[in-house]
Formats: sequence, structure tokens, C-alpha cells
Amino acid sequence: MKTGLILLRNLKAPQNEAKVPFVPDLPMKLRNHITGKHSKTKEKGCLQEITMVLSCLEKNNFENKMCLEEVTNFQTCFKTYLQNLQHAKKNSSMAKLTPGAKNMKAQQINKLLAKYPQV
Repeated sequence: MKTGLILLRNLKAPQNEAKVPFVPDLPMKLRNHITGKHSKTKEKGCLQEITMVLSCLEKNNFENKMCLEEVTNFQTCFKTYLQNLQHAKKNSSMAKLTPGAKNMKAQQINKLLAKYPQV
């Protein structure tokens, strides 16, 4: 017990938060734009179908004749994925502001921030 007290005596006491002033490095205001780096879709198109095709090809010594059903499933999935991608790209290029929207693209947010800039 005595050695524990000796060890605790050498520890530094915590600082009082009221005595430490907050000094900001940058001004405390928002920018009028965002970069939009992370607004890309995270969905990988037809990943399940391509794995089914590859596993079927592996089972059948890479002969296409045995895996026609899986290949056609993959091709139809890929066509619908491309159509959905083009539709989403067309909608995002318009950058219309819809009231009450929960998910907005970077272009829409930049348009909104340009409308109401920070002073």
C-alpha cells in the first residue's frame, strides 16, 4: 500500500479546464462550398452475378457452354445497372433543389450555400 502511494505522488494532476483558453487556429465560420469527394456511389454493379459466373466457370474448367444462364443473368444485370447509372447522372446534372430532401448531392449543396453565403 505504501509503494502505491509513493507511485501516485509522482503523477501529474489534471489541468483545470477553466484556466485553459480556447484559441482557434482558423476563423469559426463555414465555407461557402464543399468538395464532394465522398458523394460517389458505393454500390458495385452486379457483383453477385459476376461471382456466380466466375464460380460456374471454375467448376466447368472455364467452358462457356455450361454457364450460359449465369452469363445472360450477368449481362441483363449489367444493362439495368448502366441504365440506372445514366438516369442518376441525368438527375444529378440538373441539380434541382427539392425542399425537404434528406440526401443531397455536392452540386445541390454548393448551389444552396451560394444562395445563402456565410458572412
